[in-house]
Amino acid sequence: MVRNLLKTLLVLGLITSPFGVFNFQPTYAWKLVDETVAVVNGEPILLSDIKLYALLFGEKDPKKALEKLINIYLVAQYAESRGLELPPKKVQEIVENFAKSQGISLAKFYEELQKYGLGGAVFNNFVEKYNLYVGAIQLFVIKPLKENKELDLLVAAKLKAKPVYRLKILAIPKKVAEKNEDLLLTMDIDKIAKKLNLEPNEITASPDELKPQFSSVVRRLKEGQTDFAEDKNNLYLVKVEKIEYKIPEGERQKAYQQVVDEKVEEFIKELKKDAVIKIVSPEFLQTFSKKGGQQS
Repeated sequence: MVRNLLKTLLVLGLITSPFGVFNFQPTYAWKLVDETVAVVNGEPILLSDIKLYALLFGEKDPKKALEKLINIYLVAQYAESRGLELPPKKVQEIVENFAKSQGISLAKFYEELQKYGLGGAVFNNFVEKYNLYVGAIQLFVIKPLKENKELDLLVAAKLKAKPVYRLKILAIPKKVAEKNEDLLLTMDIDKIAKKLNLEPNEITASPDELKPQFSSVVRRLKEGQTDFAEDKNNLYLVKVEKIEYKIPEGERQKAYQQVVDEKVEEFIKELKKDAVIKIVSPEFLQTFSKKGGQQS
């Protein structure tokens, strides 16, 4: 099931840089001989991996590129531990489609990579890791947030948006209610309305717009829940049909991305607690900083 879901999450399109990015001229020169820069749970990140990330995403700071790669490797490893996989045949298919999307053949694509001292194996490895990374983020971070509607609540809270409730309210005279206590205990508003020959009212309002006896009730209810309110003459059965937040779409998208980024950061932070991460070649990063981006 998880493996099938991953097939729908292949994210070639997320590598949005045009092929012209491979004409990106970095402000530093790269060593021709590859070397291990870091090790994540026993898996090496090579200098060529950092170089490729820089070319794909336009990242000029190798320290930041390395940090991003460590995160990608950590999440990809977690994905594999949870049963996600990307067979070599599928990886090759993605690479071929990427080359086609740039209007060149696969052979020409590999030639362009070689101009920067990068082999096809480096790119294929990154494609596998990156797709596992995005697949895991979608399945284990974003999907659970959406399923329990926590994402909408977090977005609304970030924007301090006020909820608007769609309610169904059934007013029952207290004398009638006293004679039908067993029926009322079912909390089934439609069944109760039918039995008592009453018509429920449907309204949409924010809690601040409701009368106090209703406002206090709806504030503690979730979608689909029902509870009682009352006044001097009536007992009311109040059901929350839906809760919505009126947020301008542009603001929603920005807040949505902020919430997702925060949750992804928390997810990776948890993975790092049990991870063994070693910077094997700090000299490369230090030399880069000291020489203003020149690496001999």
